[in-house]
Amino acid sequence: MTESLLDYDTWAYSQVKDHAIQLNDEQFNRDLGDGIGSVKGKLQHLLWAEEMWARRIQGENPAADLGLPDLQSAGSFYEDWDHRRASHFARMRSELQGNPGKSVSYQNTRGESYEQPIWQIVLHVVNHGTFHRGQISSMHRRLTGNPIPLDMILFHRN
Repeated sequence: MTESLLDYDTWAYSQVKDHAIQLNDEQFNRDLGDGIGSVKGKLQHLLWAEEMWARRIQGENPAADLGLPDLQSAGSFYEDWDHRRASHFARMRSELQGNPGKSVSYQNTRGESYEQPIWQIVLHVVNHGTFHRGQISSMHRRLTGNPIPLDMILFHRN
């Protein structure tokens, strides 16, 4: 089941990418107010979270500042993220196939220690991505008049 969710996550990522790269730089960086921020900000948050969890799975306890680049256009953002994401998800798939119950010990950004099985972390990463991609779809609708089709049933129909 977690493999299927990773497949869905990869598909949904592509859906967002296909639409985000059509935004001009002003749309990509525009703060839409109401605390929602910009498409760029949401995508940076997703990249940060995926990077953080990937490093934790590898046994690291990274600082909150991961030193990720501040990219101003969707095109440059995805050039950087595509490579990182492929590496992260390959690692998650490998860990799931090897021992999905394997515990990962880590500290959150407040320094609190936790230990959880890899499958729960992977589900969290997918769920977190789903939440923020939904926000990005809503933002895309505000910017262009069209939402991004992200329903899981659409993934299963393809």
